[in-house]
Parts: sequence; C-alpha cells; structure tokens
Amino acid sequence: MADHQEKPTMSNIVTNKDGEFKRKPSSFRKFISSKPGAQFPPEANRYHLYVSYACPWASRTLITRALKGLSSIISVSVVHWHMDSKGWRFPSKDDPCEGATEDEVNGVTRLREIYFKAQEDYDGNFSVPVLWDKKTKTIVNNESSEILRMFNSEFNGLIDEKYAKMTCILLLCKRRLMN
Repeated sequence: MADHQEKPTMSNIVTNKDGEFKRKPSSFRKFISSKPGAQFPPEANRYHLYVSYACPWASRTLITRALKGLSSIISVSVVHWHMDSKGWRFPSKDDPCEGATEDEVNGVTRLREIYFKAQEDYDGNFSVPVLWDKKTKTIVNNESSEILRMFNSEFNGLIDEKYAKMTCILLLCKRRLMN
C-alpha cells in the first residue's frame, strides 16, 4: 500500500452560508443488481456493511438491513463512535468502545484503510456507510440512499417472502420529504 498522507477528516466538512452541514458527494457509486451479468450480483454472505452508530446515514442502512431480513446474509462492522483527526477507527484493547466491533473481514484498524484497499490513490472523504464486496475486495457503494435501494429490492430473491414483499419505510420517507 502506498504511503498515504494523514489528512484531518474534520477539515472536509462543508457548510452553507447559514452554517448548515452539507455532505460531500459519495465517491463509490456501483450497484448490486439482480440483472443477469451484473458486476455485483446479490449473493448471500458476499457483502459487508461498515457503519457508525453516530452517523444517521449509516444507521439507516443498518436499520434497513434488519427490517428487510438481510442480517444473516450481509455481515456488519461497527466503528468507534468517536471520529478523531484520522477519521473512523475500530476499537482496540487500548481504545475499547461498547457496541463497536473489530474489522473481521479485512483486519484493519481504521476505515480509511478500506478506502485505500479499494483505490490506492483515493483522496476523498472516509465516510460511512460503506458496502464492501468480500469476493472482489472492493467498495461497491458508500452512498446511503443507494445502499437503501439495493437492500430494499436487489436481495428479494434470497430472503423470506414476508421480507421481500416489504418496502422499507426509510426509503419512502426520504422520497416524500424530497418532493
């Protein structure tokens, strides 16, 4: 892996003239699709979700994963709730965090390492959520609204019918609020 310059992630926060937080666009925008020949087809135990309980965008993907019955086929890692100057980190013996987990998929100590595994010269934000493909060892997507759409429909062929028929309310609420 290249020697990556340490950059403070908090300096990348964008606000408008009224001081409101404006999230920067996500960088990884591929899709899991049930269409034949898709680059990322829905498969049980192929995908891993990285989240923080402190991030509302990541939390809604975790909620959707549970509501749609995907918990047994999409694994998850939870970073430490506190994002320091180097970004999100995983708990350690010296820095424990209740509810957070170690990264058992890639064995990294910081979420930024996941981004560099996917793209060695990555220079964007190290945000959650991250949907990781364990098979190709890359980030599929890091945009929560798109992850919600994938969870809502693309895995329906792999889950119990009662979950497949359900449309996640979190996705509907966002659509209604934006109209």
